[in-house]
Amino acid sequence: MKTVLSSGLTGLFSIVIILGIDGCSNSKNQQQAPPPPTVTVSEPIKETVSEWKEFIGRFRSIDRVEVRARVSGYLDKINFEDGQFVKKGDVLFVIDQRPFRIALDQANAAHEGAVTRLELAEKEWKRAQNLKSSGAVSQELLDQRQQEYQSARSDLTASEAAVNAAKLDLEFTEVQAPISGKISEHFVSVGNLISGGLPGATLLTRIVSYDPIYFSFEASGEDLAKYLNPDRPSEADEIPIYIKTSQDTAFIHKGLFNFVDNEIDQSTGTLLGRATFDNKDLKLTPGMFGIARFADNDSLPQLLIPDEAIGSDQSNKFVLVVDDSNKVQRRLVDVGFLYNNLRVIRGGLSETDRVIIKGIQKARPGQPVTAQKGAIAFVKEEH
Repeated sequence: MKTVLSSGLTGLFSIVIILGIDGCSNSKNQQQAPPPPTVTVSEPIKETVSEWKEFIGRFRSIDRVEVRARVSGYLDKINFEDGQFVKKGDVLFVIDQRPFRIALDQANAAHEGAVTRLELAEKEWKRAQNLKSSGAVSQELLDQRQQEYQSARSDLTASEAAVNAAKLDLEFTEVQAPISGKISEHFVSVGNLISGGLPGATLLTRIVSYDPIYFSFEASGEDLAKYLNPDRPSEADEIPIYIKTSQDTAFIHKGLFNFVDNEIDQSTGTLLGRATFDNKDLKLTPGMFGIARFADNDSLPQLLIPDEAIGSDQSNKFVLVVDDSNKVQRRLVDVGFLYNNLRVIRGGLSETDRVIIKGIQKARPGQPVTAQKGAIAFVKEEH
C-alpha cells in the first residue's frame, strides 16, 4: 500500500515537471519568433507625361571640305595654326606667285599687241572701203582687209581670255577657306611641290563646320516610317528633339528633328533620321555620340514608380505590393519608358496599390510585413 502511493506521487510529480518544462519551452519559442520585417510602401504617382522615343546616334558636320590647290607650284606660306577655327575666305596657303605674275605680265603684253593690231586692221579696212567707192582698190583687197580686221578681233578676244586665265591662276595661288569651321592640321609643309587642278590634286588640309551641326541616328522603320507620310510633309519640322551626351547629366541640348530618309534600309530594317542643333558654344563635336529623345505622342496620364522597385524574373517584370492584411503579393507589370527618375507602368498596377519601394529584399510573397508609409520622390522632367 505504501509502495503504490509512493509510486503514484512520483508519477504525478514527473507529469508536473514535464508540463513545466514544456511551458517554459513554448514561452521561450514565443520570445524568439522574429517580428514581421518593416518595409516602406507608397501608391504609384500619377502624372501627365509625353512618351519619348530614344535613339543612339552621333553628331556630324553639315559641311566637310577637303582643301586642295587649283594650280601647281611650290608651297610658300601657311597662314594658320593647326586646329584653329577659320572663316570663309581666309587665306590658308600661298603658293609661290612669281611664275604666275610673269605669266600674267606676258598675257597683258600679248593683249596690248592684240589691241594695237586690231586698231591697225580697223583703219586699213575703213581706208579700203573709202577707196573702193572711188574704184582705187579691188574687191579682193577690200575682202582681205575685212578678213584681217575680223582676225584681229578674234585675237583680241583670245588675249583677253588669256589675261583672265592668268589672273585666275594668280588668284588661285592663295588657297582660301571655302567654308567657316575648324581646320585640321596642315598635310603639306612649306617648300613642297603641290599638284593642283587635277583629280589627283594634293590634299592640303580639311575643314569641318561646327555651327549648326547635324545629329544622325537610325531607328526601326516602325518608329520613323510615319514621318514619310506625304500628307504630313512638315510634321518632322515641328518636333523638338533633345540630346544627352556622355558628359551631360540631362537632355540639355535642344534641336529640331527635320529629316527622315526616303526609304528603309533593306539589310538592317532601319530608317535614317536627322536633327539640326545650334552649336554657338562649340561644345558639340562632329563624331561625338549621344542619346536623342523626342515626344512620340500626346501627353497622357501615366503611373510612375521608382525603377529600383521593379524586379526581373527572366523576361517578366514584377513589383511587390502589400494587401489589406499586410501580406506581400507579387504583381507582374508592363513597364514603359524611364521618365527622368521614375519608370512608367503601362499595366499591372492601380493607383491605390501599396508598392514596396524600400526593403524589397526583406519581403517574401505570402508573408506578413510591417508597412510604413513612404513617398516617391518625383523630379520634374528636364531636357
